[in-house]
Amino acid sequence: MCVIVVTPSLNKSFKFQSDWPYNNSQVYLLGSILDDLTSDENRKFEENDDGYLFTSSVNYPNNQKLVKQRIYMDKDLNINEVNVLDENDNTQIKMVFDKVDLKAKFNSDYFDLDQLIKEENNNSNSDSNTESDNSNMENNDSNTDNNINDNSTETTNEDETMESATIEDVIYPMYLPTNTYLTNQETVETEDGERLILTFGGDNPFMLIEETVNALDEHLIVPTSGEFDLLVDTIGVVSDNSINWVSNGIEYYVISDVAPTSELLEVARSISVLPVSK
Repeated sequence: MCVIVVTPSLNKSFKFQSDWPYNNSQVYLLGSILDDLTSDENRKFEENDDGYLFTSSVNYPNNQKLVKQRIYMDKDLNINEVNVLDENDNTQIKMVFDKVDLKAKFNSDYFDLDQLIKEENNNSNSDSNTESDNSNMENNDSNTDNNINDNSTETTNEDETMESATIEDVIYPMYLPTNTYLTNQETVETEDGERLILTFGGDNPFMLIEETVNALDEHLIVPTSGEFDLLVDTIGVVSDNSINWVSNGIEYYVISDVAPTSELLEVARSISVLPVSK
């Protein structure tokens, strides 16, 4: 099965050969929720004043902390909400359905990659034009003010130069494996900006790389090996010894030949959940 993840902010798409949608629980796919219910022989069912509550096990291979889900339905068996819980019954993922249309129809080009790219480019150009118009309006207002004020001082942009993107704050993971600690920090200049390398030593050593990334001029489709995992605000590409993702203009790599993939994913999730600066 081919899965394509479109990333408009980078003008890039990532192409996977993967059965990921069928091999993992998904709170936003009715088919996946139904599979979890039917495959769990120990599922539970309760009726209450608002409707029905189903509880079943879940299948998240890359996140063993997620062990079960609660599925809330109304009296007509329309799904209202899904909560995915850890072993202590703490909600880790919550999906709320405002409306369910079981007879929805899609246009033939709804999943057409070229059409998606075209729409995203149109939206991007529209936003850019709006920003440009607003900027021109502000400049016109500024010029009017300068003409009114005879004593105003004129300024020019002759001394201004284009600067490469920079990493303004070092972003540290909020989670570290047991007995693992920061041992080195280095910033390297690149053609397009900066690369920050954080090295962690200890029982589960790993390297965290943060690098500025810019959108491409032409849309690029990148064949990608490995599986992918849903982080909070993006998709992470998961291989045997690394996790790679892009968020808020920064590309991240977590790499280790020692730490298990589950630990690397915990590190990645701790960055995407709430980045903090030291």
